[in-house]
Amino acid sequence: FDPSNSSFGGVPYSNKFASDTHVKLVELSAQVLCVLLDCGLSGDPVPCVNRYDEPVVRVSYAYKNGFNIFRVMLARINSGKDLATLYRGFVRLLRNTFESKNTLLPSSQSRLECYQELLILLWKTLEENPLFLDFILTRCDVCELVVPLCYLMYTSRKDSAQVGLVHICTFILLKLSGERSFGVSLNRPFRTKLPCDLPLFSGSHADLISITLHKIIVNGSYRLVSLYSCFLTIVSNFSPYWRSMSLVSSVKLVNLFELFSSPKFLYSGEKAYRHLALLLEIFNNIIQYQYNGNQHLVYAIVRRKDSFGRLASLTLPKAIHQCQKQFPSSERPEYDADAADAAQVAALSIQDVDEHGNPIDDEDDATSTTNGRDTATSSTTVSGTGECFVPTEAWLTELRASLPLETVSRLLQHLVPVVDDMCDRKNGVVDEIEILEVFKDITMVGLLPVPHAIVIRKYQPNQYTSIWFTAFMWGVVFLRSQKPPIFDGQCIELFQVAGEDK
Repeated sequence: FDPSNSSFGGVPYSNKFASDTHVKLVELSAQVLCVLLDCGLSGDPVPCVNRYDEPVVRVSYAYKNGFNIFRVMLARINSGKDLATLYRGFVRLLRNTFESKNTLLPSSQSRLECYQELLILLWKTLEENPLFLDFILTRCDVCELVVPLCYLMYTSRKDSAQVGLVHICTFILLKLSGERSFGVSLNRPFRTKLPCDLPLFSGSHADLISITLHKIIVNGSYRLVSLYSCFLTIVSNFSPYWRSMSLVSSVKLVNLFELFSSPKFLYSGEKAYRHLALLLEIFNNIIQYQYNGNQHLVYAIVRRKDSFGRLASLTLPKAIHQCQKQFPSSERPEYDADAADAAQVAALSIQDVDEHGNPIDDEDDATSTTNGRDTATSSTTVSGTGECFVPTEAWLTELRASLPLETVSRLLQHLVPVVDDMCDRKNGVVDEIEILEVFKDITMVGLLPVPHAIVIRKYQPNQYTSIWFTAFMWGVVFLRSQKPPIFDGQCIELFQVAGEDK
């Protein structure tokens, strides 16, 4: 099915004169598939044939409680042609979300409303079929999926009713970012025009993701706070392969560092500094592995050197004074970094692996692993007591041990004097382009610490995310079945049904 007007010779508004039966069939089929693929056991991807070389299912597996033939069939799709058909279908239908609004004549192309069901199906396919993920990363242009995902996240960031949509897009990006091929593919230039107020930039699809996630953090719904660590984890996963960061992305990432290092965020919870740790890891990955071609980021770091200096020289008296000044005893923080809702999918399990996919068991690296159950427990403790966070010596020691500031500090020690010398020689009037050219000619070999091992944080399935996906799927089915209403919202216990205020 092609929702564009190509089936009618590309004539604008031709969809207005055609029956919508096919559209309804696609939407209902997507819902039915979502329901069928959600129940029972996961499918066994290992093919099995009988003596006539026909595909079959082992009797012992078929008699298991919870056996689901639909999940088995999805898991065993291994033909390149079938995998390509799946991928092209997802791309064609998801791109309709912005292509239908990106026309010269308004509403001249029909718009599919089942994009949430499509995202659920895409997630199910990525989870059930191991060959599909490898296929789209090695034999397809995965950036064709990245664009509609970023568009949906960007346009839904303020709508509290679309929080689930932003969640599932985030999980798909997190799943993809755990693969090296994804990070390399993101270097392809981004030239698509999107019908939204996305800042103008000249760069790659990696820039598109970082700018989108930055916008969600600084101008999104408060209910997305629990996803901030996931956003930064996604960028951290592909940052070692980011060849050339645009000026816009560089400024926005450094702005995020200033934001999360401000007293309002830093003292909002005991573990609020974890965002800074991820941002510093992003900076370190780019400086250590992709210094050439990323002068914009280096220059942005040099310009904001005071933000890094204040964090490196933080003392306990200064921290207590800033905390008390920002949060008097009578006030609670507006942003609570530890109050991630335990019922939401902040309960993620993310496993640290090296570049080759081997688990990292080192104690130092293990501290950065995000485990949903630990997060849920700590958030209940902190937010349940009703007490504001107060910095302690143990907290400051843990903060210093968790923030990898050495690489950025060495960079600033070498480059700040270079910039100061240029300003002195030209009486303080130096063009930015001249500084970038100087940075391009400077080599940091021998000046920076020994490059650290690349750490990739991979999504790990768990029961909490499984329950969330089930609730999200039925929530979508419920909302899409209101004309006529076939479900009684007062009888639903899987999720909360709230009426719209009029």
